[in-house]
Amino acid sequence: MSSSELDGTYQISTVTNYHGPLERKSDGITEIVDGKTTRTDDNKVIWTSEFSIMNNKQIKMTSVADPSNAAGDFALNRPDGSPTREPVTYETVLRYARKGDKIQMSGQIEYGNEIIFITMRKTDD
Repeated sequence: MSSSELDGTYQISTVTNYHGPLERKSDGITEIVDGKTTRTDDNKVIWTSEFSIMNNKQIKMTSVADPSNAAGDFALNRPDGSPTREPVTYETVLRYARKGDKIQMSGQIEYGNEIIFITMRKTDD
């Protein structure tokens, strides 16, 4: 399997245990090309992600979220929970499942006290 097999448009959905004052708006649509993607979410946070294939059931995802141009007083959290407008790097191993043209990657990101469950489903191109 090569990283180009991940190429396509994906719907991203997340669930988190974060219940702070700043609404997260990281769900959306992204396009993976050659194992990489860049998109801007509804808070104007720029997400740059790389996907590397570990085996036929696991994909390593490294995402850098840059909130420096984010809307208003929005900030991300550091591992200690304090707010930051500096880039934050998230890493995880996603479970990879494929049936025909349908692809789903899912897993959880643990960052400080925050846990984010992420699902990426390939949409019809």
